[in-house]
Amino acid sequence: SSSSSSSSSSSNSVAMEKYRQFADGGTGVNPFTPLWSNYKSSLPVRAIKLIVMLPVAVARLCLFSVALLWLGISEFLCMFIPLGIVRYPIYRLLTYVGCGFALLALGVLPIGDTIADFRRLRIMPPKVGGQRVFDAKSGTVVLANHQGLTDVLYLGMRLCPTFIFPAADGSPLRVSLMGALRRAGARRPGPALRNTEDCTLSNHASWAKGGWRGPMVVFAEGTRTNGSCVLTWKKRTVDGLTSFDKVAGTALVTLEYSKAGAYTPHHTVGTAFRHVFWLCYQPWHTVSSVWLPASTVTPVLKDKPLQEHPAVLRSVLTRMLPGAVEVDVPSDKHLDFMAYWDASQSKRYKKN
Repeated sequence: SSSSSSSSSSSNSVAMEKYRQFADGGTGVNPFTPLWSNYKSSLPVRAIKLIVMLPVAVARLCLFSVALLWLGISEFLCMFIPLGIVRYPIYRLLTYVGCGFALLALGVLPIGDTIADFRRLRIMPPKVGGQRVFDAKSGTVVLANHQGLTDVLYLGMRLCPTFIFPAADGSPLRVSLMGALRRAGARRPGPALRNTEDCTLSNHASWAKGGWRGPMVVFAEGTRTNGSCVLTWKKRTVDGLTSFDKVAGTALVTLEYSKAGAYTPHHTVGTAFRHVFWLCYQPWHTVSSVWLPASTVTPVLKDKPLQEHPAVLRSVLTRMLPGAVEVDVPSDKHLDFMAYWDASQSKRYKKN
């Protein structure tokens, strides 16, 4: 057993060394290495799993396709309802059903939503009680960590928001739920808009509030991680926001997925279809959330200069994610990592 454990630790250290160039220089944390990259199971176990789970995966893929069709049709039909006060409740109900069904098809099981622990975050508790999880209003900026398309489905179910994804230059791009699913599974960030004069979080938030478009979830990191850290945010993503407590305030949310097993919901390598298939191929996954309401975020930023607000919010968001650290790694590095991963996997298959 000592020899097997030593060989396992040896393979882990080799893998760590192999991808060291993509890790954070200060902490040594690699934001992109798949958590399952060193997972190994015996041949009999893999054979049994293939017999049992392959039919299940195919059935789940069909159910997931039905859920996506439901969401797409719902989004299309609700476009023709002119009054936001009428459209939003109907769309929220349809979205709740569709996103919940999609998560069930993928085997992702919610296990709890909690209010952030103020002592752990090292912030003052709110003076007013009665705070609720996911109590964001239309136009509230909701900053979230990003790990895969299941983030979009889960937050779509809980909040029915508009989504913001940073473009290649960091400018915030506004997309619908279906657009968010496409971007969350894409291998590259969206191209920058030609005219980004009005492309600011402040304008997006005002648009969402005035048109009953729900809260505004912002994946400020610009790409997906393995849940071990929070990446640096590009300055342009939050430019133009004169205050994080304006419009309808700013809330924070982190999602934590199960990290054990042969595959996890953290999508850092591979195509969207491959990611969805392997999610369906596993028995189940879990997800939990931690929520920091806008009413608590405002006092955290009080008396601090505006230019320090993004750094403060990023630090608090990191503390909300168990075991996570802040890393000085930009989203652009993910493209290099995926290219390196694909090349190394190709070489391995050729050797075999």
